[in-house]
Amino acid sequence: MIILGIKSALHDTSAAIVNDGKILAASDEERFDRKKHSSNFPINSIRFCLREAKIQNINDVDEIAIGMKWEERGLARFNMRSSHKSSELANLAAELREADRKHESDVEWIMRNNFRYKGPIKFLDHHDCHAASCFFTSNFSSSAIVIIDGAGEIASSRIYKAQGKKFQKLLQIDYPNSLGKFYGVITDYLGFKMECDEGKVMALAAYGSDKLVKKMREVLKINDNGTYELDLSYFDFPKRSGAGVSEKFIDSFGPKRLPDEEITQQHKDVSKAAQMRFEEAVMSLVKLAKKLTREENLCMAGGGILNSVSNGKIVNSDIFKNVYIYPAAGDDGVSVGAALLSYYLHNNERVFFEENQNPFLGYCATEKEIIDAIKKYNLTYKKCKNVYKDVVKLITQNKIVGWYSGRTEFGPRALGNRSIIADPREADNKDLLNSKIKKREYFRPFAPTVLEEHAKEYFETQCLSLPYMIVAVNTKKEKRNIIPAVVHIDGTARIHTVNKNQNKRFWNLINEFYKTTGIPMILNTSFNRRGEPIVNKPSEAIECFLNSGMDALVLEDFLIIR
Repeated sequence: MIILGIKSALHDTSAAIVNDGKILAASDEERFDRKKHSSNFPINSIRFCLREAKIQNINDVDEIAIGMKWEERGLARFNMRSSHKSSELANLAAELREADRKHESDVEWIMRNNFRYKGPIKFLDHHDCHAASCFFTSNFSSSAIVIIDGAGEIASSRIYKAQGKKFQKLLQIDYPNSLGKFYGVITDYLGFKMECDEGKVMALAAYGSDKLVKKMREVLKINDNGTYELDLSYFDFPKRSGAGVSEKFIDSFGPKRLPDEEITQQHKDVSKAAQMRFEEAVMSLVKLAKKLTREENLCMAGGGILNSVSNGKIVNSDIFKNVYIYPAAGDDGVSVGAALLSYYLHNNERVFFEENQNPFLGYCATEKEIIDAIKKYNLTYKKCKNVYKDVVKLITQNKIVGWYSGRTEFGPRALGNRSIIADPREADNKDLLNSKIKKREYFRPFAPTVLEEHAKEYFETQCLSLPYMIVAVNTKKEKRNIIPAVVHIDGTARIHTVNKNQNKRFWNLINEFYKTTGIPMILNTSFNRRGEPIVNKPSEAIECFLNSGMDALVLEDFLIIR
């Protein structure tokens, strides 16, 4: 049975295709239209998935599953907003409801007319799709599931108990009481872009003091029963679309920062307070999930689960024995979740595919495409006999290298196929990468990719395998001076482990660096510049290389040195 899953609007649109429960392909639309966190309907991603699955006729697809019940979302938001007495808000509520209803019909129209699809199209619950993305790709037969994001139709957080292929919803917290929205509005308040730059707030928090934490606990309250709620007097967003904090928030925490203004200690302190309170609320939900389910296993997804610092504290707690986080935890992963959920709604028996834990589901270039792209830019190149030795020689000379290999990663993290790599021993590489290559803020950290079998030698983690760069843990104090380029100011690192089965080429590269230097890791960051999606095709990798300060570029076994 072939299912096409789609995340169709708002942000991080994507498509995925599943055949008999096995994920064949998945891609964010941003990789094709080159608009970061793209909100465009994922026409390019759909075509890619069909092509990758070798489906020439879309009507060979048994069902299309959309990861949102748009009409239900419109009605829920309408009921929330129309409760306000203002006629202006009531009119706005009606307009937004109509927009959601129209989007549902637009999806049908595109698939029927542009793609000529004649089969069933189903709109599935957004949080159920998040839950499916993490549970059905785990190897757990039963699990607690915690979903945290901005909002789906109306839910902003859910706790499930999953067993076999069935989900039991145990708890739901509704919008506007939303941890994802809370963090997003703080992101906007600090002069960054909501639903895009939340990672900047998390990074900046490490530079803050605890001065404002107590005050932030008035904004985001944790109830005695383990749930949370916002004091909505600090926010305007429930009333008007696109609004953020209220005057009361500004009176308490200071004026809103504009995008290019200086970052002050006050801004750092707000970041720290928001991050700490977010962690406390998430941990409270995780403890509640344990109490409600009595499970040993925990699966997590939703945009709020992209917060790697919070995740690290959950993973290293003793609340659950095993924790699994889907690599595309944000809304892009909803396409995979929708396809898997749809499949298991039709099939009684759950089948575990180890390949479904493989995040390398995107575009792969041919050798001809690579050579044609190199020649188009009139670049001198060589085909390496041993690409690993050639690259290690460069990075031990403190060169910055773009590494392009195999299929693109699905999700927001570069896991060794679209990466910029450097020597983690050189402290200056962090500032060099931020200023010269990535052209981003000084406070942004970089991740270590470490051979799995050596992770516990350098990092304080209870998990041997952390393969998705979605968990931050403490670096052992005696190791921090050895690998300063990948250790954040607070001593943490967003760790990415790799073994031969997960990514043989990247493992070979790091192992060669280990044999040469005695250090079993390299610095790994996404192959893109500030404000751009991760590169997808060879021509994009070349353009990024030429327009940045990278010293060399590897396209499979082809090496270009500046």
